Amino acid sequence: MSSDTSIADINWDVHEVQAVEHPKNQQLLASYEANRPDGGLPNRGSFDLIDLKDIAPGLLIVEQVPEDEGLIRYRLIGSEIEERTKVAFTGKSPEIFGQAMSEELRSIYRRIFANHRPVMLRGNLLGLGIEHVDYEMVFLPVMSRDDTRVDAICGMFAFN
Repeated sequence: MSSDTSIADINWDVHEVQAVEHPKNQQLLASYEANRPDGGLPNRGSFDLIDLKDIAPGLLIVEQVPEDEGLIRYRLIGSEIEERTKVAFTGKSPEIFGQAMSEELRSIYRRIFANHRPVMLRGNLLGLGIEHVDYEMVFLPVMSRDDTRVDAICGMFAFN
């Protein structure tokens, strides 16, 4: 994987959708819905990776840094995402993508943290030395382990 933290050359096209179509996103969404307590939001402890082992390589966790809620970082990026893009994202912030894409991602993440509603995206990527890739993403708000605030977004990046 690249140790270069600048992938600003990536070109992406994205739009929001009302429902996910990719089977892996459907599986994550079904697990999420099954773990929602009385229509509320599941917390980090609600998910068992053993139950999600089929899709774990495409999972990601975006979190607000506990010491500074204005700061957002990728807590975990699945191996399929990092292998496909040849970039190690784990521990990095959205700024890794360059200004335009970073601003768009941060806007999406902040909206999820504030509104506590999922966001579903579909689009394509071109860059990182990979071919034109179609993808679908689902971002789901998740409560902290103590259920006091939304502090993470669980997501699935499914390549077509």
